[in-house]
Amino acid sequence: MRFDVDMNSDVAELFLDVRKLIMDELGEDVKEKYSENITTYMTKEGGYCYLRTKDDYVHIGWFRGAFIDDKFGYLSGKGKTIRAHKIKELTQKHIDAIKYYIKETLYFLLEHNELMQMKKGVKE
Repeated sequence: MRFDVDMNSDVAELFLDVRKLIMDELGEDVKEKYSENITTYMTKEGGYCYLRTKDDYVHIGWFRGAFIDDKFGYLSGKGKTIRAHKIKELTQKHIDAIKYYIKETLYFLLEHNELMQMKKGVKE
């Protein structure tokens, strides 16, 4: 499992710090899912992000990153939805960004889920 690799990496301490921040921000409902390539974080509203370690940093993949106003300028990538957030050191600015990205993802998910419910009601 990727979680075991991350826990034994050179940036394991940073990984654990980022993981704790994400889990604390998502609250009691957070679910952590382990797979071969990533560790995913979600709530009943949907998926937020995944974590994995690289050689000298922690990589956060924000599932709805393409839809977030990136006021911190940390997100990179050109995929349809996912944007990457590279963390070499958990500074206050990164902490603020993670909290902001989580909040923005929640807003997106709530709006998206409401829209899907409305569409479902129209089809019935």
